[in-house]
Amino acid sequence: MPATRVAFLAPPFAGHLNPLLVLAEAARGAGYAVEVVTGAGKRTVVEGRGLVCRVLPGLDDGVMECIANTDRPVGGNPLRLLEQLRASLAVVARGRRELLPLWRTQPPDIVVADSIAVIGGLVAEELGLPWITTVATPFAMECRRGVPSYLGGWSEMPGPVGRLRDAVGWGVVRTVKRGCAFMVREQLRELGARLYREDGSEFCYSPRAILGFGMMELEFPRDWPASFRMIGPVFANPEPTPSVVLPAHRPRVLVSLGTHLLWAKARLAGDLAWLASRRPGVMFIGSHGESQRMGEPPEILAPNARLYPFIPYTDHMGGFDAVIHHGGAGVTYAAIHAGVPAVVVPHDYDQFDFAARVAARGAGLRVRRLAGAATLRALDRVLTPGAFPALAELQAASRRYDPAGSFLALLSEIVPGA
Repeated sequence: MPATRVAFLAPPFAGHLNPLLVLAEAARGAGYAVEVVTGAGKRTVVEGRGLVCRVLPGLDDGVMECIANTDRPVGGNPLRLLEQLRASLAVVARGRRELLPLWRTQPPDIVVADSIAVIGGLVAEELGLPWITTVATPFAMECRRGVPSYLGGWSEMPGPVGRLRDAVGWGVVRTVKRGCAFMVREQLRELGARLYREDGSEFCYSPRAILGFGMMELEFPRDWPASFRMIGPVFANPEPTPSVVLPAHRPRVLVSLGTHLLWAKARLAGDLAWLASRRPGVMFIGSHGESQRMGEPPEILAPNARLYPFIPYTDHMGGFDAVIHHGGAGVTYAAIHAGVPAVVVPHDYDQFDFAARVAARGAGLRVRRLAGAATLRALDRVLTPGAFPALAELQAASRRYDPAGSFLALLSEIVPGA
């Protein structure tokens, strides 16, 4: 009997593809036949893990990068959101045309699609294939109760005033989404997509199973969708990485703005030098997030500041005494897993919401900009031993999750006897 075929689909972005590669390797180890569908830019990484890679030209990383890497913050600006939505739907339409004939002739038994790779769910629905959604930012899902997201990073507000605020916030979120969906209604109709199903659930997520790469201990309480399961953070870096020899000087602080945010990273070297000049006793290690330049020597900005092209979080986070980051999912969970306190400087997208959770749950502090007096004060605080006792509890909680095991258990539920 042939092995059950599992297709994993993600855009060629490290934060979205890498967690799926961890699950794909677990599935292969459990005897499933695995293929990974992504853009050409990550073919080498996927095949380097011994996995079958199918490239969709429509997911070319150059095309996707142009959408994600804007020349200015998107924030909650409806016009900029609409511009991104239109560009994304054009990519979805092209990817659908490429994926349909591939899966018609060689259909997988089940599809596992990243939440922004909506092509996977669309084609699976059209061909009658079961599918699972994975989401790196669980709070992005729409709920009815709890703290709404993408409103600048709200935190919890107890009592009736807080509940009223949250209800109004969810109303704003739904209004903006419905307005954007109306403006692109022709594109959605051509794709056979819509904003909500008849039961009110969001069409972009699987009605059967949604797996969150996060921690309930970090989240604010809310009424999660019935099909949602939190399986734990997955932040492994599957790309081969040369060793980075960090300076012996302590304390050491990692400074990273992730792999996107080109408009913000243009100022990173100057901001890093500014921090170093104000805290000469601290060694600052910056990461520019450019994995394609991995292994190149760092830029020496000051006696106590170096800017590397790329520092893999998984390998080196434990070697730092604190981290200053942008509030991305990967670095947030890597810091918690290593027990490293954070100063979060959110810039765009979901980062404000991650910053709110890090601050509220005692894993670090939140500031407005990288080079500023508030950042220096926050840095002094996170470098104070024992200043964040709750972090040890979060670290222990993060290590109790078993993402691969939870995923395999779900696969056996959906495809019995596989």
